[in-house]
Amino acid sequence: MSVRRLLLAAAPLAGLFALGGLAWWRSHNVGPVQRGARLAAERGCLSCHGGAGRLADPGGDRGTFGVPSFEHDDVTTYAKSRDEIREWILDGKPRRLRDEAEDEAPLLRMPAWRGRVSPAEAEHLVAYVAAVSNFDAVPAEVAAGRDTAARLGCFTCHGPQGRGDTPNLGSLKGYVPSWSGADFPELARDEGEIREWVKDGSPRRLRENPVAAFFLGRQAIRMPAYGERVTEEEMRRIVAYIGWLRRPGHPGY
Repeated sequence: MSVRRLLLAAAPLAGLFALGGLAWWRSHNVGPVQRGARLAAERGCLSCHGGAGRLADPGGDRGTFGVPSFEHDDVTTYAKSRDEIREWILDGKPRRLRDEAEDEAPLLRMPAWRGRVSPAEAEHLVAYVAAVSNFDAVPAEVAAGRDTAARLGCFTCHGPQGRGDTPNLGSLKGYVPSWSGADFPELARDEGEIREWVKDGSPRRLRENPVAAFFLGRQAIRMPAYGERVTEEEMRRIVAYIGWLRRPGHPGY
């Protein structure tokens, strides 16, 4: 076989490896909250618990047939810790509640996923439920930043508590990186660049980079430039909250 024919025969294989490499590169930094969100959708969790784990009926307080949503008030009623969220997922009910008599058997029971999800998948689901429900305590000094970000709509794209990786067609990595993600420093090197993202929609460093500018211009979801719509105090709070999410030793949830 000639060298040319060999190269032609190898080209499709090389293309497959390249596509596989791109898929891995785009997905390996996706955090546990986003992985849990995907699992919840794939495994049918949201069919009962409501879209995104929130209320199926905006005017009600439950999902399908009275199944509790993942919202804060409901979750803390049924689960007192992350361990109990995990027990709900794996065993259908936490140990604390298994021996309690029920006044009326529920029409729908929580399925036990033990043996149907891997230990890692179970942790991703726990991370997602905890993030959507604001289950984990946030120190008062940074809670104002989380609340400010929520009010400004930041979590619509950056996911629950800023910990999701929302798919974003046409972007460099295929998603809007979470604030707690491993690749966040690639986009915001310091506090100054975080401020530029919020005020201007992107930092100057990336706007002046031809490759980065190409993807910034073609991505479907673009960061809005808030300009003077964000006060200095609001900016300070958001920066403090992001810093707390990214503190050393943080579990990434």
